[in-house]
Amino acid sequence: MLTPDYLDHCTDDIVELHSRLENQIIRDIVRRLLKTGRMTDTAAYQAVMVQQSGLLYAEVIQRVSKLSGLSARQVRAMFEDAETACITADNRIYIAAGLKPSIKLSPAAHERILAAVRKTAGQLQNLTMTTASTSQQAYIQAATMVEMQVSSGAFDYNTAFRMAVRQAAEAGCTVSYPSGHVDKLDVAIRRAGLTGVNQTAAETTLMHADDMGCDLVETTAHSGARPTHAVWQGKVFSRSGRSGEYDDFESSTGYGTGAGLCGWNCRHSFFPYFEGLSSSAYPRDEINRKNNAKVTYNDGKISYYDATQIQRSMERKIRETKRELAAYDEAGFKDEFSAASLKLKAQRGKLNDFCEETGLLRQSEREQVLGYSHSQSAKAVWAARK
Repeated sequence: MLTPDYLDHCTDDIVELHSRLENQIIRDIVRRLLKTGRMTDTAAYQAVMVQQSGLLYAEVIQRVSKLSGLSARQVRAMFEDAETACITADNRIYIAAGLKPSIKLSPAAHERILAAVRKTAGQLQNLTMTTASTSQQAYIQAATMVEMQVSSGAFDYNTAFRMAVRQAAEAGCTVSYPSGHVDKLDVAIRRAGLTGVNQTAAETTLMHADDMGCDLVETTAHSGARPTHAVWQGKVFSRSGRSGEYDDFESSTGYGTGAGLCGWNCRHSFFPYFEGLSSSAYPRDEINRKNNAKVTYNDGKISYYDATQIQRSMERKIRETKRELAAYDEAGFKDEFSAASLKLKAQRGKLNDFCEETGLLRQSEREQVLGYSHSQSAKAVWAARK
């Protein structure tokens, strides 16, 4: 079993690592646009554009390759830590039930854990590799827009160039899925890491339960659960489905599906439960309190879940503005940098006011863009003051 708080922060290091890559890619795109310069001959312009995009693609591939090696080590450490935390928590329950659980998993079980590590590391690498092709396309689109706007006479070069840099900064690095869905890189990395860790820990709990002959499990609970998960959090279920008192585990919670327990971005887990020996970790009144939790916002009441979604949206906007600042700093756009600095200051103030009003904890790690350096932060603060 892994607690909701543990799952909420288990991917912080991985996300920070990939945020550095994203910031470097955005700066690379801006540098390519700066090097392209003003070209009046369309054929020559397109030749330079293709050459520059090829250089960008090669550099991104190199950065991803280097990053993936670091990421693989961090993924392994993340999973090993989760495995230890999961086994330790479950063993306390087995020992209290008079059983003698093993401290370590069997070789076969451990191999399954390693397979999960390799799978998640591969997914993270695939996600970052897609940024190579998308960043190449981002450069080509930005450069093409400059060429078209200048050649058509709609804008002068400086205006068109500024618009292209702004477009590249606002777009950031994205990940395209086969389904056509597109996510920002940091969102995709957090989802893949959290889901991989949670599903692996869940498999560890199930394998351990098989060894201990435990059929019943209890799900964890937390405030702000998505409505479809709130209906089963903090309840006891039967893994076999043959219990006359408890509902079937998989069909009730959706375990094994992306939308269910331990699925996409889910912070719920489960742990062994022994009839007559265990007492529920979540009394009904506590579950009701978590499911019906509300906060004060704009002189009214909204659900805790809705409040967390508002907070996530504000955090995403702060990260987007920091990426814009990095791009404007690279391009030397002082006016745009100053305007974005004021916007960042206002966004931070709005988030701070929101957290104070609702009582939610401000999670500064979710606002970070690792490539957004201390010097850039100091510049932004100074620009906002001016």
